[in-house]
Amino acid sequence: MIILKEQISPNIAIAIWQIAESEKFFFNRLQLLPDDESKIRNIQLQQLRLQKLACRMALAELLGSPNIEITYAETGQPQIEGHCISFSHKKNSVAVALANIPVGIDIEELSPRITNLYPRFMSSEEIAECDLHNLQDLYFYWCAKEAMYKWFANQNLDFIEDLRVKKNENKGIVCKKHTLQFVSFYLETEMVVVCY
Repeated sequence: MIILKEQISPNIAIAIWQIAESEKFFFNRLQLLPDDESKIRNIQLQQLRLQKLACRMALAELLGSPNIEITYAETGQPQIEGHCISFSHKKNSVAVALANIPVGIDIEELSPRITNLYPRFMSSEEIAECDLHNLQDLYFYWCAKEAMYKWFANQNLDFIEDLRVKKNENKGIVCKKHTLQFVSFYLETEMVVVCY
């Protein structure tokens, strides 16, 4: 079910779907391209199949149509004609961004395990600016960098060197030349960050 649907700018809408439905629920309501449907049906893990279907259902909500014609770019990014899209999924939740400009989105469930991982994705400047005892702060950096990675659509990015987050300004810099804006949401136990 949709737990958040919002137009965050004139160019970008997002939807967060919390999965409580069966595969049958989604397949009965969506009209997918045969190739896309076949790929989903052939995924071995049920949870991943449900996540893929929930992403498409959230996208259908944003488009106002059950007809979802997703194809994939050479980089593996999902695409739909006439729009830019970004998907993210974690356990029983998915986040979808639909835009007419390049966009990236990430959703993560907050967990204390990140307190051991932040040196792997944050620069020393970012660590100095962050409250390392605040899970929301740490996850903002992680989600922002994941969203930036999706926005850039290039697999060869270093999270410390190529992706810089300026949390206090809600900005990010990719490869020292692309400046992006962030919009973030905290939903009980999850963080969502959108970049554009």
